[in-house]
Amino acid sequence: MVQAPDVSPPFVLEVRERRLICARVFRLSDRESARAYARDLGAMCVRLAAVSPVLCADHRPVLVYAPEVADELVRLFMAMNSVLSRIAVLGAPTNATLIMQLGRIIREAGNPSRQLFTDAAKANEFLGDALDEPARAALSAFLAG
Repeated sequence: MVQAPDVSPPFVLEVRERRLICARVFRLSDRESARAYARDLGAMCVRLAAVSPVLCADHRPVLVYAPEVADELVRLFMAMNSVLSRIAVLGAPTNATLIMQLGRIIREAGNPSRQLFTDAAKANEFLGDALDEPARAALSAFLAG
């Protein structure tokens, strides 16, 4: 049986309510896809630099990252330390391997305003403190979607 190629995007990035960046990552299969994610997120952050953007990065659909992808994500997080005021990274609670990878990435970024969550409500609470009401509503909708 031949499996059809996956034509869905590896990630989706969008700005919601002025300073909230929402990322849903489905897969980053190699170094180049991780670099594309970093490039697109970086460009978005440059456009929003004046409003001190906040990122919610939902990695729940991901199974696991190859070591070179995880290394690229560490570089991305370190580069974003001076640009993003707060980051919530969300992983599936049933995916212990990915949670360990994401935890390492966040630790190596060395910024306490980057946190890993397996509970969307806790991620919402963490980021909600930094957002106005319209952005909190947009965040809730993103996390529920």
